[in-house]
Amino acid sequence: MFFLALYLASTGDGGHKPCIQTFVADQFDEEMVEEKKSKNSFFNLWYMGIVVGSTVPVFLVPSLQVNFYLFYRR
Repeated sequence: MFFLALYLASTGDGGHKPCIQTFVADQFDEEMVEEKKSKNSFFNLWYMGIVVGSTVPVFLVPSLQVNFYLFYRR
């Protein structure tokens, strides 16, 4: 399970994320002010999602491990 998680994380970080960002960036027209603002908003939300998605498991997984360990130890 550990190695499967590592393979999925490396595939997502190395192959999927850069392609999606480029495809989305091509959808916006740089000449139009409104679309330029939308593009900036998209990338702000995109990177916020990446940071939140990588930060939450750091705190969630250890707490789940402790709780399940205490639950099954009884």
